Amino acid sequence: MADIRCRRFSDILRTKEDHYPYSDRYISEVHDSSTKTGRTEREHMVEWFRANETKGSGSYSRQTPNSSARRCCNSLMNAASLLWIAEAVGIDELTVKIAYEAAVGAGDYRRACGAIRKIITWDMVYACV
Repeated sequence: MADIRCRRFSDILRTKEDHYPYSDRYISEVHDSSTKTGRTEREHMVEWFRANETKGSGSYSRQTPNSSARRCCNSLMNAASLLWIAEAVGIDELTVKIAYEAAVGAGDYRRACGAIRKIITWDMVYACV
């Protein structure tokens, strides 16, 4: 299975824009995480992936570090973050739009994340990095 280390993925995400249309729209119109680190999704995701290779701290602490960006991304429970990652790595706009609409229609955040992952898989993200 295609994978990359969390720290490497964090370094890639660090070079991306702070804002993209569909993730910003989801944040402003549907849901913004109250526990995100950083001012923007870029800052949040850079820190999220970087911290996964450590035991973390606070609400993000874990028993053992995780170096798999695939596992880290698949455990994200924030639809705006998943949309931001898709936009940041260059998933085509129509696919992101379809994923956004599926997330909005899904209801709660768990279903929204699942709806996005049915449309935008980790393998699609990986292929763009």
